[in-house]
Amino acid sequence: MKIKILKTQLVFVLISFLTIMPALADTDNIFGSWTSVTLQGDFGFISPEGKDFRWIVIDQARTRDDKDLNPSRYPGDNGFSPRFSENLVWIQGGYNLTEHSSIWLGYTHDWIKPLNGAHLQESRPYQDYLWSDKVFGNFTAMTRTRLEERVAISGQNSGEVGIRIRQLAMLKHPIPNVKDLSVYVGDEVLAYLNENKFGPEGFSENRAFGGLSYQLTQEVGLMLGYLGQYLKNPGGNDLFTHNVQFDINYKF
Repeated sequence: MKIKILKTQLVFVLISFLTIMPALADTDNIFGSWTSVTLQGDFGFISPEGKDFRWIVIDQARTRDDKDLNPSRYPGDNGFSPRFSENLVWIQGGYNLTEHSSIWLGYTHDWIKPLNGAHLQESRPYQDYLWSDKVFGNFTAMTRTRLEERVAISGQNSGEVGIRIRQLAMLKHPIPNVKDLSVYVGDEVLAYLNENKFGPEGFSENRAFGGLSYQLTQEVGLMLGYLGQYLKNPGGNDLFTHNVQFDINYKF
């Protein structure tokens, strides 16, 4: 059963690459960073059954070096000049259905600073199904299916709602002879299920990522890697952001 689930997710990821590759010729490329702090735990301190009820809180700051998209605002600046562009906070609670699967309810609040115009805010409730298990020897596979409701709560599109499905698949493997260090690689496909002003209906975005994770202590872990974010833009050139990704996580 678990191999069938993994094969289905990997086929989905492969389709996403075949979808975006023909469009890369008309794509603007920019650089940036996604830096986050993750706190997580369970309610086992209340009762033994509480270990199956889990919680996660994440804060993530994003930067972009997108001055080339509007050079008139940065005359004579040809260097690398990332700017703060976004901050997101996730709060979610989940329940372990089995040893390898869980369901989650969550909420994201997003503060956005566009290159042009006033700051924006979004509200994003979501629902997750997660599955994770060992496959192919020492490989650990993880898949996540998310249904997300993206709601604009400020700006000219206030009240706009985009319903988005997100499918993520990831593989992780320990590095031989290096204690607590692993390498990971994955991909996430995002598509809108309705017409909206956030993005095109259907496929809208792909995120490919990979890097290293290190378990510093039993409680503290670090992740450092790369995330390539492809954004489809029917009204002009598509956008590809190349991001350094860093996360520090703590388990209570």
